[in-house]
Amino acid sequence: MAALPAATPLATDLVLYDQEQGFMAFVRQALQAPLLTAEEEFRLADSLHAGNERQAREAAHALVHAYLRLVIKTAREYLHYRVSLPDLVQEGTVGLMMAIRKFDPRRGNRLAAYAVWWIRAAIHEFILRTWRMVRIATTQVKRQLFFKLRQSKLSAARLNRDEAEELAKRFGTDADTILEVDCRMISPDESLNQPLTEEGDEWLEQIPDLRPNPERALISSEQSRQQSAMLRNGLQQLSPREQSIVSARFLNEEPTTLDTLAQEFSISRERVRQLEKRALEKLRCFLKPVSA
Repeated sequence: MAALPAATPLATDLVLYDQEQGFMAFVRQALQAPLLTAEEEFRLADSLHAGNERQAREAAHALVHAYLRLVIKTAREYLHYRVSLPDLVQEGTVGLMMAIRKFDPRRGNRLAAYAVWWIRAAIHEFILRTWRMVRIATTQVKRQLFFKLRQSKLSAARLNRDEAEELAKRFGTDADTILEVDCRMISPDESLNQPLTEEGDEWLEQIPDLRPNPERALISSEQSRQQSAMLRNGLQQLSPREQSIVSARFLNEEPTTLDTLAQEFSISRERVRQLEKRALEKLRCFLKPVSA
């Protein structure tokens, strides 16, 4: 393990292992580290805060090495988030170092019981920063929902509105927030205007136009029928107001203007545009097959 810089007893840029050593060799070494007795742990923690710089650095190394097994054990619990174990361990170790920095042995608790919360918090933050669509989980409510949904869902399938309503009651939020987080959990981070095929087709172009069209009536195919069925199913997952906006804007023969809808719903034109965008994002989620 790399030495901690002399300027700081605990550094958050700790390098866990080098490429030549390999991660599995590092894991074996970590698991072979001897466990600390309560007395040894107290002495090291006391040296970290009361000793000189050299003693503090040595104490920090000893505590980190002794509890890397806890980091590895905790990190393995998050493998189902499709993040690599080395990355999880690296971030979990940052949490461990923060715990060591704040640990007060005089309170009578062992470091393991205190550190596990810091390790989990660091891993949670890492997943939220890096895991595909979860970057939008910027509020505390959505961050909590992300992990609660991962634990509560019985399958990888998308939630329907009834299921979202039930979960919303359980978690003390609304169905729209549940559906938004669920959608972003299972779908790649793609814009509605991002190319879908090599020919440059966009997601919006894949939403079937249900307005009357003689040419389309002649070339109606099984694919278009399936897309229409998917769209109808997707519309059922929207709130009543979102359904009305999407239908008025895209499914009527003459699209309704934003100004007209703003007057109808007694909201601003910009708010209508925001609701339209959110509804289309939801539809994009339902129209795309679930990612493996």
